[in-house]
Amino acid sequence: MTRDDLRRFRALDIDFDSIGLLQGGEDDFAYFCTPVDAELVGRIGCDGVHFILLTGDERVFCVDPSMGERGTYVLPVAGDFREFLSFILYCQDANPLSQIFWMTRKQYEELAAEDAAARGNENMARFFEQKDRTLAVIAKEFDLTPVDPFKKVKAMQKKFDPAILNFSEEYYDTVGYERPEEEIVHTATITAVIKEESMLPQDPYILLSFVNTKLRDEYPSLDALCDGVDADQTELEEKLAGAGYAYDAQANQFKPV
Repeated sequence: MTRDDLRRFRALDIDFDSIGLLQGGEDDFAYFCTPVDAELVGRIGCDGVHFILLTGDERVFCVDPSMGERGTYVLPVAGDFREFLSFILYCQDANPLSQIFWMTRKQYEELAAEDAAARGNENMARFFEQKDRTLAVIAKEFDLTPVDPFKKVKAMQKKFDPAILNFSEEYYDTVGYERPEEEIVHTATITAVIKEESMLPQDPYILLSFVNTKLRDEYPSLDALCDGVDADQTELEEKLAGAGYAYDAQANQFKPV
């Protein structure tokens, strides 16, 4: 059913961009963390975030190359394509579905309030007219009503086992992980190695994602993070500066400059 519904969706005369499900670029949408058997559902259009189907699976998954880390680069966001569309009808865009995994209920509601407030911007009136037309066509075509995704998606992601994902060699080369079948060392040994030497990713954008996630979830400052992972702070800041990012102490995040 999901594949049939996706074909029907793609055949609709709607503005896919207005709901964050760009359909162009099917030939080059894949990123290092896109599973090898992925079929594109749509792209948000920023940070490489895209939605996919996997072979033999009805679920819709979100792939986020910029903010992910092991176990979170690819996460389910709907039990099937119709549920995915009902979530989009509620959020009025696909973007919130890509962010639920790191959000609290309060943050999720604040994002919804920001999106609602944007409707008051006269310069965006035409955009929201297109969005509303698109959502109305989807609701009618699939006979759907809006469904709040937050609780369902959180529960789905909590139970998800990323071991089912089939990644390319590029993924393991990029993130520096061993394939699951090659991981024969115990957690205690891994922890000891991490304490002895820095295990920071080499790619600046993966490094950015890693560092910002650690700062958000584990460390109150850049100093504390560098101590915790045994990293040279000057070296770290210079590498991210080369990618166009600088540390904002107040936000405790690296931000574009």
